[in-house]
Amino acid sequence: MSDADELFKFLGKLGKEVVETAEDAAQDIKQAAKHVTGLGRGAVVLELEQTRASPGGPVRGRVALALTEPVEAKRLVVTLRARQKTMTVHRSARGRSVGTSHVDVYAFTHTLGVAKQYRDEVISFELTVPADALHLRAATPSSPLEEVARTIASVVAPSAGPIEWQVIAALEIPWGRNLTSAVDLAVVPEASAAR
Repeated sequence: MSDADELFKFLGKLGKEVVETAEDAAQDIKQAAKHVTGLGRGAVVLELEQTRASPGGPVRGRVALALTEPVEAKRLVVTLRARQKTMTVHRSARGRSVGTSHVDVYAFTHTLGVAKQYRDEVISFELTVPADALHLRAATPSSPLEEVARTIASVVAPSAGPIEWQVIAALEIPWGRNLTSAVDLAVVPEASAAR
């Protein structure tokens, strides 16, 4: 065998090793991207038995983990949250500006699972809507002057919207994007919830 043949054989073997190393690196990059972005890891699916509940009543449902591979997570939680959209008016040298934001008026988080490796599974849960759910409001201003200004402004235009209820399931993944799912919930007086 000539030196040229041995050189081609060596280069062919070297090329094969480079390709294998590049394929391994690409696989590692793909796994890292899945971890950071959460894409391709699967989903958390939240299902409620009913999307209407009354104050003091139960909210029952299931969290289904539909994962493409086992996932290391800090915990699996389900949260009952109430938010209210509020309007803010800011005055500056350039004039007034109006903005909106959401303020949490209630939040209760129930842990369904602790730190471990999660796989496909379905976990049932039950939460209780607070008894004063129909009377919750965003925090009031801290000074009497702010209260007077808010009252006068609310006559012209409402400064707060209705309370919006949600149930949120989250698989909390360290150093990665959490997998979440949310379902809106209507909290209504007891007679209306039975329908």
